[in-house]
Amino acid sequence: MEFSAQIKTFLLIAATGIFLGVLFDTYRVLRRCFRPSRLITSLADLIYCLIASAIAFAALLAGNWGELRFYIFIALIIGLAAYYRIASKQVMKLIMAVLKLIAKGWRMTKLAFVFTLIKPTKFIARTLIWPFRFIARKCAVWYKRWLPPPPPPEETRPPE
Repeated sequence: MEFSAQIKTFLLIAATGIFLGVLFDTYRVLRRCFRPSRLITSLADLIYCLIASAIAFAALLAGNWGELRFYIFIALIIGLAAYYRIASKQVMKLIMAVLKLIAKGWRMTKLAFVFTLIKPTKFIARTLIWPFRFIARKCAVWYKRWLPPPPPPEETRPPE
């Protein structure tokens, strides 16, 4: 393999290491926000490892047709280390800000839905039903007024 191809592969795998670091920080932030149980955390760890392996394998295939060399491991470690040393804290803050923005947008969407559809629909339904409820209440009062009084309770005597 030519030296320029090896340099391109090295840079691609280093970029893959950076991407895997961002992906892991995203996972860390999500895990911190949702605080799942130990079983869910173990399953999520397994899923992250599978996804990270698939990404690294795809990058390796794209870089040098899957040839596994020692400099590939060095490039991956250098990419991860550079990311964690330089940008991890800032990226985690950015991810937290994006998640907060998404949560705020979701709350605003729910409020918009409630105030544009649910509340007007309830108001219209109550307005349309009000005359019928009024008439039903009046009819119940009139019906009770015109009913004959109930018969007095019978006295129970023991048989003689």
